[in-house]
Amino acid sequence: MGAYGYERPTTPGIDRLAERSTVFTRAISQSSWTRPAHMSIMTGLYPSEHGVLPLGGRHRLADGVPTLASELRERGYQTVAFTGGLNVAAVFGFDQGFDLYRANGRHVRDNLEEVSWWLDRNEHTKFFMFLHGYEPHGPYVGDPMDRAALGLGARPPQKKFPRICKRGGPRNAMRAYIDEYDAAIRRGDRYVGRFLADLDRRGLMDRTVIVFTSDHGEEFLDHDGCFHLTALHRELLHVPLMVAVPGAAPRRVDDLVPASVSIAPTVLELVDVRGHALGGTSLSAALAGADVSVEAVVSETIRPPGEDIPRTHLRSLTTRSRKLVVEEPGETTLYDLSIDPFEQSPVTDSREADRLRAKLESWIETHPRREGHAGQTEIPDDLVRDLQALGYM
Repeated sequence: MGAYGYERPTTPGIDRLAERSTVFTRAISQSSWTRPAHMSIMTGLYPSEHGVLPLGGRHRLADGVPTLASELRERGYQTVAFTGGLNVAAVFGFDQGFDLYRANGRHVRDNLEEVSWWLDRNEHTKFFMFLHGYEPHGPYVGDPMDRAALGLGARPPQKKFPRICKRGGPRNAMRAYIDEYDAAIRRGDRYVGRFLADLDRRGLMDRTVIVFTSDHGEEFLDHDGCFHLTALHRELLHVPLMVAVPGAAPRRVDDLVPASVSIAPTVLELVDVRGHALGGTSLSAALAGADVSVEAVVSETIRPPGEDIPRTHLRSLTTRSRKLVVEEPGETTLYDLSIDPFEQSPVTDSREADRLRAKLESWIETHPRREGHAGQTEIPDDLVRDLQALGYM
C-alpha cells in the first residue's frame, strides 16, 4: 500500500483516504485468517473468547452475544452488510445484529450496485455499513487494466504456484505471483475508491466515520511457506488500519495496537455510545493525539492437522521490541524485533522467553474462552465447495 510506503501505485484510492485519516503503522491482527479475525472485529473479543477459531470446526457465534451491529441497532442505527461471504457467511453468526446481510460475490465490485441502491433509500438515516471483499486473495488473478497500471504483462503467470510453494522455491519464482497479488490489490482499490467517491458525492464523507482495515496478510515463502492461517509471522499479522473522522486532523500513530479487537469499541466511543457490552481496546484517544499505552498484542490461530503433524493451537505475543510464538503444548520461538523486524532469525534468551511466556499465561487467565459464546452450525455443501476452492477446508 502506498500509504505505508510501497513503491508501486497499488492503492491510489485508499491513499487518498489515508490523507484524511489517523493511520496506525503497527496494527497487529488477532488472527492469521479470515473467520476468527473478523469475528474479533465484530465483537471486540479475542478468538479464544468468541470460540470461532478452528478451521475444520462448525463453530458459529452463539445467539445473543453482543456485536458492533447489535449495539448500534439498539441505539437506532440501520445496520447493513455487503460482503464476500464464504468465511464471513451468515451461517457462522456474522449476521448477528444486522438488519440486512448480503453476499453478492467475492469481490468489492460485486456489491457496489446494491450498496448504491441501498444508499439511495437510506442515506439520510443513521446507519452502520460493513463493506467487505476478498481482494487480494488466492488464486491471484489481476484484471488486465490493473496489470497495465502496474506495468505488468498482459497475462497472468502459468499455474505453478502450489508446486513452487510445496517445494519451497525457487524464491525468484514468487515475483510473478506477487505481481498478481499487487494487481488484485489495485482492483480492490479501484472499487473502494468508487465507493468513497459515491459517499463524497452524497455529502456523507463530512458526517461519516470510516474505518479501513484487513483481517490478515499473506506469505510468499517469507518463512518457507505460502498462504496464511498456519502461522503467526509478521507478514500474516501486520495489517493496515486507518480511521477517518470528520473534522479530525490526519496523523500517523507508530505505537503498537491490536487491530481487530480495537475497531468495535473505537467506533462506539466515536459515536458516543457508552455502557456497551463489547470488549476490546478503544483507540479513540489516539485519534485526538494521545499516546497508545499497549504493552503487548496477542494473536491466535489453530494449525490444522497434517501428515505426522497434530492439530496445534498457536499464540503470539508481540511487544515493541520482542515477539514470542508459543505452539501448544509448549514449544516457544523468540524474535528480537529491534534487529530482526521480519522475524527471520530466532534468538536464544531463556530469561526473556520465560518473562514473555509468563505474560502470555497471565493474559490467557484474564481472557478465558467464554462458555456459550460459540455454538455449532451446519455448513451447506455449496459453501464447503467454495471454501475448498479458496484453499480452506
